[in-house]
Amino acid sequence: MMSNQILERRLQLRKKPQQERSIQRLEAILEAAVALFLEKGVAETTMSEIALRAGVSIGSLYQFFPQKAAVIKALHERFAAQLEGFISQVFAGVQTLDEAAERAAECLTALHGMFRQQRIYMSLWQAIVTDRDLSHLSGDFHQHIIALFYRDLAHLVPESDFERFRINLKVMILATGEVIRFTTQQPDDIAQAHLAQWRRIVRSRVFAY
Repeated sequence: MMSNQILERRLQLRKKPQQERSIQRLEAILEAAVALFLEKGVAETTMSEIALRAGVSIGSLYQFFPQKAAVIKALHERFAAQLEGFISQVFAGVQTLDEAAERAAECLTALHGMFRQQRIYMSLWQAIVTDRDLSHLSGDFHQHIIALFYRDLAHLVPESDFERFRINLKVMILATGEVIRFTTQQPDDIAQAHLAQWRRIVRSRVFAY
């Protein structure tokens, strides 16, 4: 088992750029990684290829990232922040569970569109869940989203049902991730049919008390 200290060194950005030139170099590296991950796949992309595509030396790349896992983590954090910006507003100001159910159902369509347009989301997710040192990132993000949803919805649920409601939210988030993973890889008619069915389930089951 890799020690926490070694693991942290493997995953952390080695230096945070301060000067404009360094910031631009980091952006070029991350953009190159995204392009290569989409073209070749995450597992098949090497650090040397990322450096070449970014137009930097391999030494410059390693000044920022100790290895590819750190690049994946940096991209995950960036795209997770973008997703959080959207997801954190889904239940803002909701007054009833019926309204919450409608908001959740509508959110599915928007999430599908985001993942369909930004296919790197799914590539990163698949890379993370198959790497034992990165897999906790997915779980941590799910827990964070559950906390955000619970913050906005707990006042609508009787205290005696808090734990069941928390479990419902977790199941909805996990299952929605699988639905989105499936639909983004399907023709639009098949994707829309499955999304419509999952919206019906969310409306009728997740928020039913």
